Amino acid sequence: MIRYQEKRPTPRTWAVFLAVCLTAWLVMWIADDRRWVFPTLLVGMLGGIAGLTLWSTGRYGNITLTDSELRVGRDRIPLGEIDPASVTGPGGASPSAPVVGGAYAPTLGDGTIGLVRRDGRDGRPAQIPARDPEALAAALRAALS
Repeated sequence: MIRYQEKRPTPRTWAVFLAVCLTAWLVMWIADDRRWVFPTLLVGMLGGIAGLTLWSTGRYGNITLTDSELRVGRDRIPLGEIDPASVTGPGGASPSAPVVGGAYAPTLGDGTIGLVRRDGRDGRPAQIPARDPEALAAALRAALS
């Protein structure tokens, strides 16, 4: 059973991104319809960078909490490896703690929750970025109890 889930980016975000790219290409092409190469290269390069950024926020930021594991980005943590007493609310994670999921830092605008893993990593703290850290912390505490 899924207790908590965050999917990034939303389909609406992808639709807006594609609409902006198409509009930018059309505006540049309409300005000079004989030259389609420049608009294609410019929108392709800038759109490619922005698209890769959107994709990576999903790759490293999707969160799914089930009855048996916590999946954050690339990482899968069995709930048995999480110390229930260590789950902290928003802002409770140490800023120097590594981010679970593969990202280097939390996305701008995200809050974080802290936890300590009992899996042989010497009880090092970790942080999990989330759009709604209160709900994630509450769901994780409920799953661990």
